[in-house]
Amino acid sequence: MKPVNGAHLSFPFRVGTDGRMATVHSLEEHVRDEIVQLVLTNHGERPFVVDFGGGVRRLVFEAADDATAAMAKAQITQAINRWLGHRVTLEYIQVEVQNSTISVDIRYRLAGTDDTRVLRFKREGG
Repeated sequence: MKPVNGAHLSFPFRVGTDGRMATVHSLEEHVRDEIVQLVLTNHGERPFVVDFGGGVRRLVFEAADDATAAMAKAQITQAINRWLGHRVTLEYIQVEVQNSTISVDIRYRLAGTDDTRVLRFKREGG
């Protein structure tokens, strides 16, 4: 992992042990944070960038069915390719629905590397 010399703030924003804003320790950590922010942001949530977001948080209010899974997969794929396509190569997105649980697995590679990562988002209903 290459250090980023405090060039990027951590997500979620917080105060570090030194009393300054916490920063990430590597580019890999920064890119992961960017994906989390993108996926969990709803369209229209950012006033001056209303198209930004993957909209996964709204799945809490959707039926846990195949149509929701397909819609989520399409939205996340489009958002990552649009907003982070210069940072990551998307290998796959898998959205599974079982009973009232929706799981989203995102497998990506950091651009220009063979460094593959997987992020999982999960919503359990009841």
